Amino acid sequence: MRDRRVTSGGRPSGRGPRAFLLSCASLLVAALVCAGPLADGHHRAPAPAQPTERVALTASTQPAGLADAIARIETMGRSSRAEYGVAVFDRTTGQLTLGEEGAVAFFSASVVKLFTVVDILHRTETGAAKLTPAQHTQIQRALSLSDDKAMDALWHQFGGPRTVSEMITLAGLRDTRPPDRPGEWGETRLSPQDVLAVYQYAMTSLNPQNRDTVLQSLSTAGAAGADGFNQSFGLLRNPRLGGVAAKQGWMIDGSHMYLHSTGMVGPNHRYLVAVLSKQPASVGWAAGRQRLDTAIGTLTGSLGLLGAVPGNAM
Repeated sequence: MRDRRVTSGGRPSGRGPRAFLLSCASLLVAALVCAGPLADGHHRAPAPAQPTERVALTASTQPAGLADAIARIETMGRSSRAEYGVAVFDRTTGQLTLGEEGAVAFFSASVVKLFTVVDILHRTETGAAKLTPAQHTQIQRALSLSDDKAMDALWHQFGGPRTVSEMITLAGLRDTRPPDRPGEWGETRLSPQDVLAVYQYAMTSLNPQNRDTVLQSLSTAGAAGADGFNQSFGLLRNPRLGGVAAKQGWMIDGSHMYLHSTGMVGPNHRYLVAVLSKQPASVGWAAGRQRLDTAIGTLTGSLGLLGAVPGNAM
């Protein structure tokens, strides 16, 4: 499976209608307690490995300006025939804020590499797997350089779709589904809220050594991927904000371009952010990256993080 210039022959069959048809003023807010999955109180999640209590927060507690920032991203997206799935989780307050498509599944492109790696690392903690030096290197390259060859090797060595299915249970994911074609890992379907649940699982449930493996690999993500693709956009745009650790994704599917920026940002990695986008392929990579710069800049600006918001390219 390749991130770049991939054509899988059409629109994802499981894309479906929007899961949330909300007004800008009614963005969903929920909380995660302890190390459990992120919850929105809307769907029933698959039973997590260790059940946790879920507590809903009221919309009155959401950060000033965050709802408006998400609404602006979605409005600009509609004006350009693009779709943006947005989710933000505050690890300090336990507050999750979703946009209209925060619980809608997009093709994952390379974001699924995070899911596979976290599941493999979990297996090492239960004794179900023991990694070779080569596999350690593949994990680091899959996350930092978005190396497709490294991911192909890990995908085949550790059961491919099984890594996604196990992550669904471990992190209590709601919207994620393994690819219909087992070898095409980039066609995994996942939502912004599920991406953040995997980040939170990695930060709170993996042992310190494995957590640091994920953090260091994502914190040292290169300006270009292993295939030469420019991944300096969104959370990885230059100059980078403090505390950034990110996994990007990019893929062409027919007439659509999937371009994603997900990760952690802020002091002590306080905020988890996911912006998944489905744009017309005719837009081109450069313009698509600029749109993600604008979307992420709008969000981080609303959170009070330093860094100028790039010009509006949407």
